[in-house]
Amino acid sequence: MNTVFRPTIAALSPPPLSHYPPPPPHSSLSLSPSKPKPKTPLSFSTSLNLQPLFTTPNPNPPSLFSHLLSLLRLSTRHADADLARAVHASVLKLETDTHLGNALVSAYINLGLVPQAYRVFQSLPSPNVVSFTAMVSGFAKSGREQQAAELFCRMRRSGIEPNEYSFVAMLTACIRVFDLELGQQVHGLAVKMGYLDCAFVSNAVMGLYGKCGCLDYALKLFDETPRDRDIASWNTVMAGLVSEGMYDEVFDLLRQLLQSEGCVADNITLSTVLTACTGSNAFLKGQGVHAYTVKTGLEGDLSVGNALIGLYGECGSVKDVAGLFERMPARDVITWTEMTTAYMGFGMVELAVEMFDQMPERNSYSYNALMAGFCRNGEGLRALDLSMKMMEEGVGLTEFTLSSVVGACGLLMDCKSSEQIHGFVIKFGFDSNAWIGAALLDMCTRCGRMGDAMKLFHQWPTEQEKSVILTSVIGGYARNGQLDEAISIFNRYQSEGIMVMDEVASTLLLGLCGTIGYHELGKQIHSHAIKYGFLADVGVGNATISMYTKCWNMDEGIKIFGMMRSHNIVSWNVLLAGYLLHRRGDEALAVWSKMEKAGYKTRQDYV
Repeated sequence: MNTVFRPTIAALSPPPLSHYPPPPPHSSLSLSPSKPKPKTPLSFSTSLNLQPLFTTPNPNPPSLFSHLLSLLRLSTRHADADLARAVHASVLKLETDTHLGNALVSAYINLGLVPQAYRVFQSLPSPNVVSFTAMVSGFAKSGREQQAAELFCRMRRSGIEPNEYSFVAMLTACIRVFDLELGQQVHGLAVKMGYLDCAFVSNAVMGLYGKCGCLDYALKLFDETPRDRDIASWNTVMAGLVSEGMYDEVFDLLRQLLQSEGCVADNITLSTVLTACTGSNAFLKGQGVHAYTVKTGLEGDLSVGNALIGLYGECGSVKDVAGLFERMPARDVITWTEMTTAYMGFGMVELAVEMFDQMPERNSYSYNALMAGFCRNGEGLRALDLSMKMMEEGVGLTEFTLSSVVGACGLLMDCKSSEQIHGFVIKFGFDSNAWIGAALLDMCTRCGRMGDAMKLFHQWPTEQEKSVILTSVIGGYARNGQLDEAISIFNRYQSEGIMVMDEVASTLLLGLCGTIGYHELGKQIHSHAIKYGFLADVGVGNATISMYTKCWNMDEGIKIFGMMRSHNIVSWNVLLAGYLLHRRGDEALAVWSKMEKAGYKTRQDYV
């Protein structure tokens, strides 16, 4: 269940700017200009105790300014904050120059020194649109979206009209906090001032609508600006389509892009399309994109390489993933995390742990990937141990982390531990989160606490969202041996239109049909999965094979295995188990041999 948070700029509480001068007070965030206010006199701070770089009396200002600008560019290029401060100290000895001041503001922002940049900005006697735009952009990219909006409005009240870069900076602030309302005002102002014809302004507007769940508006704007598109326009729309799971539309756009003139697919394009291939299990399409990256020389790009590891980790083999990793000329934390996830997906837990231990650096995503892998492979105790390690090392616990901890407790099926975790979640107010609430309900069903699970179910806020957790309730009754109750709840809520048969529900119910030998219902769910394209999901395919083999229809199970676009370790294990169940030992040995050739380890703990 996806919960979209859309705070407004006015509701933010970013870090205060109390340690440096605040902007002049204002009454609202209106985008309408007002009469210019008198400028404050120049007042450079002299608190920096640095020697000026230039002591020659009366140097030639043009030559000196040019040299200072070059030094500021060097400080940014080499991330040298001390050099920027030294140039600042030299600037204090000169007459004020807005161009040089703007360069100093930009240098500090690029170095991540936003407070120092704002001090310089406040000292400018006549800040222009470049000055304001640099600071708005700096605030927007440093988590100070409220200050970015205030400064943008202050610029308008000062009589300074924004340029195309100002609009991009302000839209960036709106995107980062999902403030659709203010973003629409900025969009309207851009239209009024004629800046929507600028490609990167229209791209920023499309990015706003894509991030805020209004993809139709983004697509409409994309269709209305065919002559003003650049590759960023295509990438923005594709990214929005991927986030909404509209993978076929992504592939259509790629075909249009390759047939168009003037734009060429870049590393961002190919990374996005590869993500769509992974999400839709379109392995053949992914292989085609991979071939294109090799042809265009983009296979060695970091973002493309990471996306390829994700694709082959989901749809390929261990050999494919390992080969990609070895060939990558550069790696980052995403690369190592993707490899950890891939090994976990192949059921190779120890290799995943080894990859995690070798990481040069880690973040919360790395820990969460390892923890999710433990849960995916039934290693609940190791997942809980990892959560303790995260707290000891000061790694932030996200909602995903807590959901995994609750899930790990469910895997252990220990009633007492589940009650303790449940109490912890309630005490700190995390139970109001939909993801964690669903994990709690599932944990209760796994620990035999069906009474508590049904309480959570009946307390769920909306009927629409109940469809998601119904799968947990039905699965809980099935796990606790109450199979008739599970089927009864399924029939009841499906007839009421509340039960939504998605990939997760289909997987669960196919497994239930296999357990109780309900062949007829299993065939109906299989037909539903075919109709809605769910068999492209590996989990649904695996559950279908298992259902048929357990219902003594081995031939149909073999047929489904052959029709699947891709397989994972579970696919092979389910087929192998079916042959053994039907006492077809020779064929089971043949499957075992094919598993080894496909790159899957066939040790006892993996099969």
